[in-house]
Amino acid sequence: MAVTGDRRPDQPPPLAPEALTAIRPPDDVAARFRAAGWWRAETFLHDLYRTAALDPERPAIIAHRRHRAAGHRTVTVGYARLAHTVDRFAAALRSLGLAEGDPVAIQLPGWWETAALTLACLRAGTPAVPVLPTVRAHGLERILAASRARICVVPDRWEGFEHAEALAEMAPRLPWLRQRVVLGDAAPTGALDFAGYFRRVPHEHGRHGDGPSLGADRADRISLMITVMGLGDRYTATLHTPNTLYANIAPRRPAAGTGPERGEVIYSSLPLTSLASLLFTVYWPLALGGTAVYQDVWDPGTSLDLMAEAGVTLAYAGPDHWSEVLSAQRERPRRLAALNLALSGGRTRTPAPLLAELPAALGTPVHAVWGSPEVGLGTIARGETPAERAGESDGRPVPGLEISVLPAAPCPVGGRETAPLLVRGPSVAAAVWRHGEPAPVVPWERDGWLDTGDLGRADGLGGVEVLARAGERAGGIFMVPAAEVEEALLTHPRVAEAAVVDYLHQEHGELPCAVIVPTTEAEPPGLVELREHLAARGVAAGFLPTRLELARALPRDDRGGVRKEALRSWLTTLRPGTPRTL
Repeated sequence: MAVTGDRRPDQPPPLAPEALTAIRPPDDVAARFRAAGWWRAETFLHDLYRTAALDPERPAIIAHRRHRAAGHRTVTVGYARLAHTVDRFAAALRSLGLAEGDPVAIQLPGWWETAALTLACLRAGTPAVPVLPTVRAHGLERILAASRARICVVPDRWEGFEHAEALAEMAPRLPWLRQRVVLGDAAPTGALDFAGYFRRVPHEHGRHGDGPSLGADRADRISLMITVMGLGDRYTATLHTPNTLYANIAPRRPAAGTGPERGEVIYSSLPLTSLASLLFTVYWPLALGGTAVYQDVWDPGTSLDLMAEAGVTLAYAGPDHWSEVLSAQRERPRRLAALNLALSGGRTRTPAPLLAELPAALGTPVHAVWGSPEVGLGTIARGETPAERAGESDGRPVPGLEISVLPAAPCPVGGRETAPLLVRGPSVAAAVWRHGEPAPVVPWERDGWLDTGDLGRADGLGGVEVLARAGERAGGIFMVPAAEVEEALLTHPRVAEAAVVDYLHQEHGELPCAVIVPTTEAEPPGLVELREHLAARGVAAGFLPTRLELARALPRDDRGGVRKEALRSWLTTLRPGTPRTL
């Protein structure tokens, strides 16, 4: 794979733009998925323009901005306005010299402009690279270096961090970065002003207004690069096309030929950088002629108020957010009259007690789900089996998706084996690129199978039990790379052995716990000391353990590996006043 531009010796090779444009599904795969209705010749832009023409004033986005004055915090954007804005933003991108395949990094909160810019990238043929606003300078620089993003859009400041200043400081080290764009006060850093250039200039009427064709091949080109951060300088980029994204939505699409119907009103608590939130609140509403509801700063009370006022029909959140919503609803109940389904999960399992209590509090069914950046929505637990009701199963695959651990027929419980969780189907990413590797992994070159990095097994009843939390990851929104945190813990002078496993917190869902064997029992390190040690070594705040347990030895198998399932079981049995030794 070609590497373009200058690069520092300590930087791994980037994913060159020409490599992105070269990734296409084989003709037979595309034909098969189109014939089945999972893929199509159109993109979400066709949905947007169609609804804008037929019902221009229908709300496309309802966005809440916490830092605005009371009475002005909620903004409603209609379909016609959104379509016009997408065209203007796309022409602005092209006017800055972008060619098809040139990535655009977007580090913005959950604002309606964030969605419009993401869609504008699709219109311009430039892959969007969403970056979590909480990613700081070092992480952003590594993403920009690896993706070779030609443009980066940031707020001037957000939640106490000076994003514009940080981007300006790193820019001289990124010679391929053509433009720094700031939404807010751009003048102090000499960046391009987003409001002045993107919003106010009618680029769509100039020579850059036409843009590339929206032909059938656009649906199979890379349009989205989702990054999953690890520790240090490591991360994984998952590459999706409009069709792999559409396959998550196809089962809920109105029947062909009926035209846009009044669609669902969909809310997600996650930022517009996760694949789940992009699916639920950018792409899904457009495909259904519906409405997306955004919240730029998480607050459970505001979330409930938004869902009630906007008439949300479908809500998606992680277990930690639903736990806070449950507490807020008990304190001051809201009537969620329109809500007909809530989904909980993602890469994090929802505790069974939370699943049992949420339906009554929300007044609607609640289903646990498992998903990943490689596949989007993977499984749904509808409570149809005892394992699902007990929180011991993550449910059955969504239509069209194959999961490697599932046999052709349900297997006996005693016959289940844990194995890497591979997926195959129309919603599987077009490619996955692990930072530092010379080329992406393309599932079509491996009989369609793609490794999610999780572990799983059959639940014995036709569903899947995902065991990622027993190995590589732990935690809620910020999926903790356990092995890397363990390596950092072992650099502390009073830590002899270390393991990081998840535990279920009653209020905040799944969180990381550090189980350590101290070098001396007389003077073990404390949790605050270990967190400070990890932070000093560059571990992000979202990866820091929230609980510490001491052990005389870690349980190990015959090969010397730590038995993390045993640790997780041990953590669930600990009660106040009981010995903290394994």
